[in-house]
Amino acid sequence: MAIFVAIPVVAGTVAVGVETGQLYRTKRQMQGAADAAALAGTIDKMNGGNSASIAAAALYEAQRNGFQNGVNGVTVTVHSPPLAGANVSTENAVEVSIKKPSSFVLAKVLSSALGNSFDMTSRSVAAQSAATSMQQTTTTTTTSVSSLDGCLVALTDGAETGVSFTSFNNFTSDCVIYSNGTGTGTSSTASSVYMANFNNATMKSVYTRGTFTTASYNHVYLTNTAQQNQATAIVDPYAGLPTPSPGTCSYSNYSQSSMSSLTVSPGTYCGGLQVASINNVYFTPGIYYIANGDLYITSVNNVTCPTCTADNGIAFVLTQTTGNNSDIGGVRISSDNNISLNASSASQTSPPLYAGVLFYQDRRVPNGTMSSTSKIFTISSLNTVTLTGAIYFPNNRIDIASINNASLANNGCTVWIGRYVKFSSYNNNYVAGCKAIGVTPPGIITTTTTTTTSSNPVTTNRGRVLE
Repeated sequence: MAIFVAIPVVAGTVAVGVETGQLYRTKRQMQGAADAAALAGTIDKMNGGNSASIAAAALYEAQRNGFQNGVNGVTVTVHSPPLAGANVSTENAVEVSIKKPSSFVLAKVLSSALGNSFDMTSRSVAAQSAATSMQQTTTTTTTSVSSLDGCLVALTDGAETGVSFTSFNNFTSDCVIYSNGTGTGTSSTASSVYMANFNNATMKSVYTRGTFTTASYNHVYLTNTAQQNQATAIVDPYAGLPTPSPGTCSYSNYSQSSMSSLTVSPGTYCGGLQVASINNVYFTPGIYYIANGDLYITSVNNVTCPTCTADNGIAFVLTQTTGNNSDIGGVRISSDNNISLNASSASQTSPPLYAGVLFYQDRRVPNGTMSSTSKIFTISSLNTVTLTGAIYFPNNRIDIASINNASLANNGCTVWIGRYVKFSSYNNNYVAGCKAIGVTPPGIITTTTTTTTSSNPVTTNRGRVLE
C-alpha cells in the first residue's frame, strides 16, 4: 500500500526535473539569441546605421535564433544606448532583452501552484571593441614624379616639327624644350626640334620623341644632354582643364581705340575684344571669356593689371557661345611697349577655375598646323613683357617674334604649351618661380616601384558582448 502512495510523489519529482532541465535549455537559447542580436545591432551601428536599422538588425538576429518578437508571446526590445546597467554611457553600446512566458505543465499534476505562468528573460549588451594584433604586410609602392621643368612645349604627336626656334642672338633659360613630335629628319620641317641662325643658346636640356637639329650657330650650352628619339610622351599638366562655360554676353564686338587710358573688366566678350592705339590699358582681376572672336591688343604703351595679386590674377579664355567650334578665336598682341600680366596662383586654398593659366584656348577648336595664320597665339614686336603663368593653346600654334623678356630670371614663371611652338628673336624664359605660385610646368613622368615588408600593429573594430 505504501508503494502505491509513493508513486505519484516519484512521478511528480521526475516531471519537475524534466521540465526544469527544458527551461534551463530554453534559457540558454534565449541568452544566445540575445547575445547574437546585441552583436548584430552593434555591427549595424558601427557601420553608421540609425536607430531603426539597428533595431531591425537585432530583431532579425533574434528571430533567426528562434525568438521572434510578437510570436508565441515573445517580446524582444532593443535600446541604444542601454537603459540600465554598467554600460549606459558606453559609446555604440546596444542592449537587447528577450522575454518569453513559461510554466510547468507536468508538475501541475502535483500542485496547481506549480502550473502558474511566469516570464523567462535574458538580456545582453554589446558594443564596439578594438583588438590589436601584429600583421606582416608586403607593400608595393609605385611613385610617379613629373620633372616639372618644361617651358617651351609642343604637343603634336605627328611625324613633323613641333618646335621651331630661329633667328635670335642669345637665349637663356632654366628649363627644357619639349616636343612630342616624332619627326626624324634634319630640315626645318622634318626635325622634331629645329634651332637655327643664332649666336648662343643656354638651356637645361632638349627632350624630343624625334630628332633635335641645330644649324648656323655659335654655341649651345645644355645643363643635361639632349634626349632624342624618346619613347615616353610629354605629360600635359592642363589636359584636365574644364570646357569653358562663358554664360551670356557681357559685351558684343568690343572695340576701343585712340584714347589716353582704358580700364577693362572681366566678362564674356562676344565677337572678340580689341584695343588699339591707347596709352594705358588696365585689366582688372578675373576671367575674360573671349567668345566667337579674337583677343587683339596692338599699339598700346602699357598693358597691366594694377590691382592683380599673386592670388587674384587674370585668365583670358578663348571659346564660343554659338555651338560652332570654328568660331573659337585666337590671340594677337603686337607693337606694344610694356606688358605685365599674371594668372591667379594655383597654390591658394580655393583656387579659381583657371588657376595658373593666363591664356587658354578651348580645346574644342579644330586643330591647326605649323603654318596656320588664324586661331593661333601670336605675340610680336614688343619691348618688355612679363607674363606669369601658362599660355595654353593645345590645338594651335604659339608664335613669338621680336620680344625682349617673357619672365624674370630668379622668380619668373612663363610656360608656353601649344600644338606647335615657333620662336624667333626671343632672348629668355624661366620657370624657377612656378612652384611658389602653384603653376605646373610640363615634364616627363618617372615611375619608381619599391617593395617593402614590415610588421605593423593592426587594430580591428568588432562587436563584443559586455553584459
